[in-house]
Amino acid sequence: GNGSISNGTPPAQIAFLEATRPYMLSSDERSTSLAFDALEFSLAQDHIMTPTRERLIESLKALLIKGIEQAIDYDENHPDFPMSGDHIDNYSKRWLLHSLLWSFSGSSSWPVRQEFGEFLLRSSGMMLPSGSNLAEYRVRVEDGEYDNWSNSVPRMEIESHKVMSTDVVITTTDTVRHCDVISAWLSSRMPLILCGPPGSGKTMTLVNVLTNFQGIFMANLNFSSRTTPEIILKTFSQYCTYVRRGKDTVLEPSENLGAHTWLVVFCDEINLPENDSYGTQRVIMFMRQLVEQKGFWRNDNVWVKVNRIQFVGACNPPTDAGRVIMPSRFLRHAPLLLVDFPERASLIQIYRTFNGGMMKLFPNLKGETDALTEAMVEVYGQVQEKFTPEMQPQYFYSARELSRWVRGIYEATVQMDGLTLNELVRIWAHEAQRLFCDRLVEKAEKEWCTETIDNVARKCFAGVNHDEVLGQQLFYSKWLSKDTRRVSKDEIKEFLSARLRVFYEEELDVHLVIFDEVLDHILRIDRVLRQPMGHCLLVGDSGAGKTVLSKFVSWMNGLSIFQIKAHSKYSLDDFNDDLRTVMRRVGINDEKVCFIFDESNALGSGFIEAMNALLASGEVPGLFEGDDYTSLMSAMRDSSSRKGAIADSEEELWRRFTSVVQKNLHVVFTMNPSGGEWKTRSTTSPALFNRCVVDWFGSWSPKAMGEVGKEFTMKLDMGDAEGVGGSWGIGDGEHLMDQVSAAFDGINTGGFRQAVVASLVSIHDITKVMADECAQSSSGECRTYLSPRDYLALIHNFVSSLNKLREKVEDEQLHVNAGLSKLRETQENVADLKGALGLKKSELRKKENLANQKLQQMVGDQNEAEKRKEEADKMRIAVDKQSEKITVRKEQVQRDLDGAEPALLSAQAAVKGIRKRELDEVRNLLRPPSKVQLTLECVAIMLGEKSLDWASVRKIISKSDFIPSILGFAVDNLTSRQVKTIQDKYLDGNDELTYESVMRSSKACGPLYKWAESQIKYSTVFNRVQPLREEVDELEKKANIAKSQKSQLEEEVGELEASIAQYKTDYATLIRDVEALKLEMEVVTTKVQRAESLIKSLHQESERWSKSSEGFQLILRSLVGDALLMASFLTYSGFFDFKARLTLMNKWQNSLDLLGIEYRENLSMVEVLSKESDRLHWQELGLPSDSLSLENGVILQDCVRFPLIIDPSGHAIDFIMNKYKESKIQKTSFLDNSFMKTLAGAIRFGTTLLIENVETIDPVLNPILNKEIQRTGGRALVQIGTEEVDYSPKFNIILTTKNPAAKLTPDICSRVTLVNFSITPASLQSQSMSLILKTDKPEVEEQRINVMKVQGEQLVKLRGLEEQMLSKISAVEGNILDDDRVVEGMELLMTEGGQVEAQISRSVDVMKQVERAMGNFQPLAETCKALYILLQSMREIHFLYEFSAKAFMKMLESALGTTRVDGNSDNERISQVVEYLFHEVAARVGRSLSTEDKMVFALLLMRVRNSKDQMTKGEFLLEDITTYIDSVFDSSFLWQGRGLNDLVKVTQEELDSSVPLMLCSAPGHDVSGRVETMARNIKKELSSIAMGSAEGFAAAERLVFSASKQGTWVLLKNCHLCTDWLQDSLMKKLQSLGAGTHPDFRLFITCEKNQNLPTGLLRLSDIIVAEAPSGIKASLSRFFSSVSSDHLKSPSRNRLYLILGWVHSVIHERLRYVPTGWTEAYEFTESDALHGLDVINSLVEGATKGKQNFDPEKLPWDAIRDTLCKGVFGGRITKEDDQKILDKLVSSVFIADSYDVNFKLVDTDDSPCLPEGTSQEECLSWIDSLPSYTPPTWIGLDGSAETIRSKTIAKSVISKFEMMLNLPGN
Repeated sequence: GNGSISNGTPPAQIAFLEATRPYMLSSDERSTSLAFDALEFSLAQDHIMTPTRERLIESLKALLIKGIEQAIDYDENHPDFPMSGDHIDNYSKRWLLHSLLWSFSGSSSWPVRQEFGEFLLRSSGMMLPSGSNLAEYRVRVEDGEYDNWSNSVPRMEIESHKVMSTDVVITTTDTVRHCDVISAWLSSRMPLILCGPPGSGKTMTLVNVLTNFQGIFMANLNFSSRTTPEIILKTFSQYCTYVRRGKDTVLEPSENLGAHTWLVVFCDEINLPENDSYGTQRVIMFMRQLVEQKGFWRNDNVWVKVNRIQFVGACNPPTDAGRVIMPSRFLRHAPLLLVDFPERASLIQIYRTFNGGMMKLFPNLKGETDALTEAMVEVYGQVQEKFTPEMQPQYFYSARELSRWVRGIYEATVQMDGLTLNELVRIWAHEAQRLFCDRLVEKAEKEWCTETIDNVARKCFAGVNHDEVLGQQLFYSKWLSKDTRRVSKDEIKEFLSARLRVFYEEELDVHLVIFDEVLDHILRIDRVLRQPMGHCLLVGDSGAGKTVLSKFVSWMNGLSIFQIKAHSKYSLDDFNDDLRTVMRRVGINDEKVCFIFDESNALGSGFIEAMNALLASGEVPGLFEGDDYTSLMSAMRDSSSRKGAIADSEEELWRRFTSVVQKNLHVVFTMNPSGGEWKTRSTTSPALFNRCVVDWFGSWSPKAMGEVGKEFTMKLDMGDAEGVGGSWGIGDGEHLMDQVSAAFDGINTGGFRQAVVASLVSIHDITKVMADECAQSSSGECRTYLSPRDYLALIHNFVSSLNKLREKVEDEQLHVNAGLSKLRETQENVADLKGALGLKKSELRKKENLANQKLQQMVGDQNEAEKRKEEADKMRIAVDKQSEKITVRKEQVQRDLDGAEPALLSAQAAVKGIRKRELDEVRNLLRPPSKVQLTLECVAIMLGEKSLDWASVRKIISKSDFIPSILGFAVDNLTSRQVKTIQDKYLDGNDELTYESVMRSSKACGPLYKWAESQIKYSTVFNRVQPLREEVDELEKKANIAKSQKSQLEEEVGELEASIAQYKTDYATLIRDVEALKLEMEVVTTKVQRAESLIKSLHQESERWSKSSEGFQLILRSLVGDALLMASFLTYSGFFDFKARLTLMNKWQNSLDLLGIEYRENLSMVEVLSKESDRLHWQELGLPSDSLSLENGVILQDCVRFPLIIDPSGHAIDFIMNKYKESKIQKTSFLDNSFMKTLAGAIRFGTTLLIENVETIDPVLNPILNKEIQRTGGRALVQIGTEEVDYSPKFNIILTTKNPAAKLTPDICSRVTLVNFSITPASLQSQSMSLILKTDKPEVEEQRINVMKVQGEQLVKLRGLEEQMLSKISAVEGNILDDDRVVEGMELLMTEGGQVEAQISRSVDVMKQVERAMGNFQPLAETCKALYILLQSMREIHFLYEFSAKAFMKMLESALGTTRVDGNSDNERISQVVEYLFHEVAARVGRSLSTEDKMVFALLLMRVRNSKDQMTKGEFLLEDITTYIDSVFDSSFLWQGRGLNDLVKVTQEELDSSVPLMLCSAPGHDVSGRVETMARNIKKELSSIAMGSAEGFAAAERLVFSASKQGTWVLLKNCHLCTDWLQDSLMKKLQSLGAGTHPDFRLFITCEKNQNLPTGLLRLSDIIVAEAPSGIKASLSRFFSSVSSDHLKSPSRNRLYLILGWVHSVIHERLRYVPTGWTEAYEFTESDALHGLDVINSLVEGATKGKQNFDPEKLPWDAIRDTLCKGVFGGRITKEDDQKILDKLVSSVFIADSYDVNFKLVDTDDSPCLPEGTSQEECLSWIDSLPSYTPPTWIGLDGSAETIRSKTIAKSVISKFEMMLNLPGN
């Protein structure tokens, strides 16, 4: 510019540099410059992040450049008066101080800045106009003088509507000076970081600066703990393009952002990303590379240069929880500014401006602006000081709260016509409570907060009636009016109750109780969802109502509800699709959406990452790319044009889209504080807390539970207990009544119903405390969480139990009373029956006399009848003979006639067939042919015609009845003359006249001829038989006369017989009457006898029924108490073990005692909730018979929620499969590919579904478990993922897991009924006894099972007989004695009952014999129990020591498998088994323990075997303990375990296909080779795979699956690298191995000891803890075995390897002597030595140029020593003393002298010398010659080290032993 000198440097720049040179550079070597001193002073101060010289100097450079640029710009703008003289001199020096202050202390606190400013002023000798705070002043370029920053702050006023804008920046002193510094750093294009607490204005300040820069486009990123470099690349793909510049590929901002535009990537929360396993923040180091190298390697291995891309970041201080210290390698490039909370004055200034804008709406209140602002800042300050994030993560209050406060007041008042001060204060207080109180947890905290708000109001607002304004609960809502108005509780409750009814019908069938807390939460959610960018974080227990209330409020406000349909295979891609969908609905269609996101939906870190970004900026980096982005822009253009808006660029469209999303998309997060995630969420995802309004639901308070309890029990029939009256909850129970008293205000306070609700609340609280206590006391076990859902289940169970119990008791009472009444009636009837017997006897005598008289009359008539009968018989014989004769004659006549008749009939048929036409032809003939004429003449003769001329004949055939007369002709009309004439003349006498010839002449005459011929033949026959016929007629006449006589005789006989029959009838009637009387008397007599016998037999039952009847009143009084206990048992007991259940029951009963609620003390839950027959059936189906299992069976039968069964043994699963076999139960798991299809089918068709291996629930089940049934058009539907399925009421789902250590989340616990079948010591004792008897006394065990079965069956039968007896008696209508069937049935029942009782009595005797036989084996069973308790307690020593009941039972089986010696008694056999059992337990458990813990376990085994075996007190050496163990046990006792040295035996004999063998070792000690060697030796096919990658997981799953089918072996190596996969996949795969698994299949797992190994897998596996053998010899052998033979070909180099192996072995051996050997246990590994070998090879190769023989003197010894000391081994050492030991060790052996013969490795007398020759064989031979024991002197320790180590270990062993003895139960 103007005035530039020859080299082009502006004069202002030269003058500036000249003026500042003395301060930057020292004048001589003896002194230092101001800049140097300032730098050193700064480095000595505290900074928000550790400063580096590079960062501070780079920051200074940028500020100085800005100062120079300002000077140059001034000169250019004032060419006539450029800066010169004092102006430039003052400006330059003062700007230097300004630059030093902000570059060197910008990252420090205000006090440090002030101190640093004073130092600069002091050191430079400069003066300020006033005061001593350099930071308060800026340097004016106009005159080079200081000016107070506050003078640069403009006086601002805003319009009222701007209050709601989120982008309004109120300028303050802080923002002005921060913007000035930041703009200088931004101009330098350096990366830049602002650090400070949330809400301090970092983002706002940066955005404000960037918006004032030209040519900048800002992309917002929100980092979280899981952010990776992919987020940067996604941002680049959205805003940048790749271009080719010559050979280079360049990435730069897209053209559509504007030419030469810079992309500024703003990374909020930049210090949140976690370090990876290498201690690196990957995303930060990627940014460092982009800044340093200006590029990156793309996936296709192309180097991409970046152009015009700058990074800026904001973050919380690194000291905050969850923050990661950023690497100095990045920070050295990035100036850092600490932006702290605004000072009080700044806050007053900012919010006075906002409040002033708001008060423009109400001029009458403009004078209250300062008071309003003062009050807001005062409350904010006090609350921020009182509550800190250390107390609860949500207790973080920032200036954002003040902004929300202003907006809340504005929204509540903006539509009001007028506002009074009272109403303003009321709204101010209401908003304060929402912002500050709603997130508080404890009641006391909320009270403090409310009191603080009241106090500040009294202090700041004068002229207000505070008692009236603040004295009542504040409710504000828009629902009852057009604008926000204060409403009364009753008004809003009534309104919401009405709306809820509609909500149930239209949306969700879930019943809600509007109690006070629910009302509060509804209004709070409503308040937030009505605000722009209003997001909620609802924190509370599962079932507290978070989701359903959010849905209700959204529905009320017309918001669409969006929830992701998560399932186990729901991926981040699916989530991104859903996000795109909902954002398009909001941004394009202007739809207002409430996105409800539960923490259980966060199936990966990317989910929360995306939500974090969405909350922070309204966009998700990389969500819209490529086609998605193009489609979005197109839709946005269409949307904009419809609204009449014009958008010039895609950038503008994108901004509009994100702003609409921010405005109209409301996110409601729901979280559970009970899980482990809650505390970390605030640190890993701060936007959840910064951008959301937190509403603490917590769990329901006692008052809330009281209101819910009252609502659901209000209409319940409490029976007599309520009506009797009395006092409940007196004395100690008063506090329980007080807890729920608020719910009963004005409603029967102090009454029985209140006591019942108080008991429900108390029972829930008692159980919750118990669950927490159990969780703290048990290690490795799963735990349960209680929630409001459990309380609702308790109420449901109570109502159901009470109704069922009342119905059952009343039914029994009805039966018993009816039975007793019938028995009394029977006794009264017996007396009446006895009196009636006398009358019956006299009547009997009369009837007998009449009967005798009738008998005599009957005998007389009988004789007469017999005579007449003889005569009739004779007559009948004669008639019969005549009839036979007639019949014979008739048959003869008929035979002759039958011969001629067919021809006649045939002729008649032919005549019928003559046609009229044919007859007419004949009739018309004048001269007929002769044959025609002859035929017709013949016919005429037969018809009786006299004249035979043709004319007469024609007349005959012309008659109409001619043919009928032929057909009706009667043969007996022919006379013999006519016959003869015809025969002679026409038939026999004329040979030419035949049927054929006539037929030829006339078809009509042929049949007539045939007829005439047949008639004549028939007539001849007829006449021939005529005499016979006449004879027949005569015979028939005679026969008729005989018949007549016979009939007369028969009639006479009939009359006599009828008379006799009448006599008989009369006689029979009399006899029947006599017999009936006799029978009746006999029946009455029998009835009386049976009745008396029955009454006598039922005497016992009668007494028992009488007692039952009397006891019913007592039972009815205790009904409510019993139902409460039953409900508690069903709701809560399922998870707990037997001991905890007893404790809980006692506590529940105690609670009822305190409240005065009666209950039956001896009530058995199993018996009252199930029938004996049911329990017997369950046992037949496979349910174990122990008490815990029976209780669980009851819970499974009656549970309200679907069950989740914890079943390590698998017995319960077998039982369930058997129980639901007939209803077509299906078994599946979340891993099944067809799971969704199977689930939908089961829901639709109402079958039972058993899901295995459930530890985390597939989110797709949540609507089912919650029973979220939607009613639509008469259909019941449930949502399964994206599909709606018809819901069958018969559908049942049972979840199961075999893992007793499953980590169940609070969410799972709240949705299911947990039923725990984990084996207890008592049930194990029972199982052990059963196994012992089955093995050693099978006949006793069989007898025991049979007897128990018989007893159960007989008891069921007896109970059934009693019920039948009672039912029969009570069901009789009228008198029992009138119904023989009832009496007979009763007698039969009594007989059966007697038989059953006799059988029970006999079975009791048999059981006593069985118990005596079992008693002999009881000590063995108790030993098993004691050993199992010991095994369970071993987990207290180390996390690895997990032993299952199944593993113990295998040990017992092995012990029982020993052959019984013939002749041994039971006691001798028990001793034998016990001894062998101890051997097996020691051998199998010992291999799973570390060396030290083997001794502890052996000592504990002694105690179990004999409590007298105990070491005396005192100080021991290790040898003392081992000697003592060996002295107590014999030499064959393998207390050190049967492990690696017996690997074949362990694998083939002690494992089966379902039990993996886990080989656990210390880091670096790999034992997989032992497995591979074993497989080779015994020729087993072994497939091995190294784990740690996703490819390895898939391959391993395939291998395990195929090997389990084929019976081969699988070895999974390094499984400590994939503990999540072990938990999520392998365990479930192993648990699903069933009967189809090949018995030869074996699975081996190698891993390092790792705390994250799944407990379930440890229990499932047999474990061998593989400890590396100690001593230099063993260590050297391991090292040389891991070196390949190719490396050992050079003897010269082998010597170096041998020395390296020695050093490595000494280092490892010294670890055994910590803290003497090393001060701490460093993690030296086997790989260290291999790394050292590579280093030596590299160095030697370079020095010898690859020669195999070389001069030792020429080796690079210094390099070798330094590398080993500082890198290979020294890299792990942290203590200086240890480093000296290592240096000395390495320096003593890595020297040229080591190649001398007899070189001593240690400076001691017994030191080993290196071998003369060092070929591979000689090296191995030398190693082999070393002693196994390594003297401490060989590793540089004195002789006492071994003793110290021995004492230390012995002390540790005794300490652990005593700790184990003191455990409860041991």
